[in-house]
Amino acid sequence: MTLFAAFLIFVSVGCFVAGQILLKHAMDITARETFSRLHAGRVFAAAIGAFAVNFFVNIGLLQRFDLSYFFPFQGLSVVFIAFAGAWILKEKLTPRLLLGSIIIALGVGLVSLS
Repeated sequence: MTLFAAFLIFVSVGCFVAGQILLKHAMDITARETFSRLHAGRVFAAAIGAFAVNFFVNIGLLQRFDLSYFFPFQGLSVVFIAFAGAWILKEKLTPRLLLGSIIIALGVGLVSLS
């Protein structure tokens, strides 16, 4: 794998994580008793933009790599979303969530070695 390909995989996973966090943030904004539709709309549009970048980068990556090689990196997005949710959205990290994240990361490492 080239450095550029690794960068594109990082961009893909990063955009997916950003899209999920932004989408959750937009939904949190709309759940407030009083909220700005303009602000919620901008955050929602940013989420859609992040998902769009993720989609098109994924298409390019799927042209270059086997799905069995590329997809395990997508599995890491679950781990990144959990930690980003705790850090950015102030969600609670439980011991079970931490253990699950460790198991997922170990599984991705094992799959990517093959």
